[in-house]
Amino acid sequence: MTDSGPAATSTAPTDAVTDLPARAGLATRVRRRVVWALVVAIGVAALAAMALSTSAPDQVLDPDEAGPQGGRVLVQVLRDHGVEVEVVRSVDELLDVDPGPGTTVVVGNPAHLGSDSTELLGEATSEADRLVLVAPTAEQLATLDLPLTSSDLGAQVTVTAGCRSTVARPDDTASVVDTRFVPVNRGGGPAATLCFALPNPRGDDEAAPADFGFGAALATVPAGAEHPEVVAVGVGSGLTNRFVGEESHAGLAVRALGHSPRLVWYQPGIGDLASAGGAGLSAWPDWLTPAAVILGTAVVVLAFVRGRRMGALVTEPLPVVVRAVETTESRGRIYRRARDRGRAAAVLRLGSTERLARRLALPPHAVEAVQAAAAAAAGMPPTQVAALLAGPPPTTDVELHTLANALADLEERVRTS
Repeated sequence: MTDSGPAATSTAPTDAVTDLPARAGLATRVRRRVVWALVVAIGVAALAAMALSTSAPDQVLDPDEAGPQGGRVLVQVLRDHGVEVEVVRSVDELLDVDPGPGTTVVVGNPAHLGSDSTELLGEATSEADRLVLVAPTAEQLATLDLPLTSSDLGAQVTVTAGCRSTVARPDDTASVVDTRFVPVNRGGGPAATLCFALPNPRGDDEAAPADFGFGAALATVPAGAEHPEVVAVGVGSGLTNRFVGEESHAGLAVRALGHSPRLVWYQPGIGDLASAGGAGLSAWPDWLTPAAVILGTAVVVLAFVRGRRMGALVTEPLPVVVRAVETTESRGRIYRRARDRGRAAAVLRLGSTERLARRLALPPHAVEAVQAAAAAAAGMPPTQVAALLAGPPPTTDVELHTLANALADLEERVRTS
């Protein structure tokens, strides 16, 4: 009984001391995980903030966009003139609104209008009053079987209508031309009325602007059996919020889009690039999603494994301390043992030339310029400096030593000049 008390009191401190490393390790692991959790949380919060604070770029002639490339100003002007404006963003929505008589349809931005969607556009607007195409491509005009072809122009040039049509007046002017229209013969249908003849890009008198030899910025195709009246507008940038108030852009826009009491503004979306009856085009191929999941999982597992294997950084004393100048001294000993005074002198001269070039702000390869500038800065004859930097190699150790001292003196003179 007398021995049990001391034994018990001596065992408890021993167990406590034994548990200290385990407790310290556990605390270290907990702190590490908390730090990593905070880092991940901060990263997620930063990405979320960036996503919320970054606005999407302006889409050209988007009727709801108030930026310079948008078309909200034009929509408001049309509504002020009593036109009912309805916005659709896919060819399916266009089919649902049924643009029949009393309706004008405008395609604001045909960049996402695929060939099959163009065919559906022609079918949907066959009974409408007018179809307005802003900067259509040659493929879209061919799909709609219109007697026109087009090409990108993108020029700021002031042109006058010089014609009279349902849209343009003879004295109308436009200053931003995006697309050039040229008539073609397709099926013997009605010819297009061209306005805003483009000038000769070569600047000579080979053809007058009134001859439309270089195309036009606006074309009107009369209604036919398969399509309504079509207005192809090549001054699309002139209808944007930035330019609609200049020249005759506003008048052209109101006459082109305000023809009917109802306007359906069709802004094709990315889905309208899809082919009819198919899976369609997608920014993400079918194989990319599972590949991204597999790759992401592999990265996470690799990071977890490597993170557990790597411990805390520890300092370890080096077995020897190597001086920074040891390499230079070793090379000098090799040159001396080999009695290669020419190589040693070349290394000294090259080093001096490079340092002098940096000091004098000259390229190192311009040896003659460096020599002339160094002679002027050091106040020494140019021939003497040239002999130091590019003279014959020394033949004795004394000459090599003298050369080294002379080069050091030259550098000191230039440095203190």
